[in-house]
Amino acid sequence: MNIKTIVFAIFVLAGTTSCSGTYHAYYDTLKIAFSDPQDASMTPEQVSASKTDVMSVKRGERPKAIMALAYLENGQHKWVSGDNAMLILEKGRVVRTLGLDKNLLYLSNTDSDPLKTLPLQSKASAWQRSADWSEDEYGYPIRSSFSEPRSETLHILNKNINTTLYVESLDYDAPTDYIRLNREWQNFYWFDKQSGTLVKSTQTLSPVSEAIEFIYLSRIARLN
Repeated sequence: MNIKTIVFAIFVLAGTTSCSGTYHAYYDTLKIAFSDPQDASMTPEQVSASKTDVMSVKRGERPKAIMALAYLENGQHKWVSGDNAMLILEKGRVVRTLGLDKNLLYLSNTDSDPLKTLPLQSKASAWQRSADWSEDEYGYPIRSSFSEPRSETLHILNKNINTTLYVESLDYDAPTDYIRLNREWQNFYWFDKQSGTLVKSTQTLSPVSEAIEFIYLSRIARLN
């Protein structure tokens, strides 16, 4: 069963448990995500008119895509795209993927993720967890720590956004597959200073993964 079929099933279920107007509003937004555009983009007016949250995603050297928020469950945001991918995030961090060439199946110790306790405290900025991957790869240990935040201004949707940037330095202490590769990398998280909302991040899931850039268009549209 591919991701489009899964998402369609989710929305059929949503249509049986909520009003018809809500179901159609979500489906109309998903048509944007399923259109498979090249370097997809949305105007501020289109973002504001969307009935569900949308974000811009760029994975590696691929064209930018629009992803729609398909489901919110137990603190997890599940986003779908037109290239048969689903990304599952908790407080802005990718904790599971579907439809990629190699998928993150599980991330342990997510309750201790420092991203869930912003602003970060120096004594709580380090974090250890393990990752399970497709193709029978399990229990790869990851260590990370966060640097002191710095200020940075972003220009998105015709807005200048004053942000606090947190840089996460990661070490992938894997015993086998990645022994000959660079095991260190960085992730980046930009939070709106006024509201504390995460508006952008760039995350690399492992040393052999492509970087993924997330820009939360709907959140940005709602900023004052």
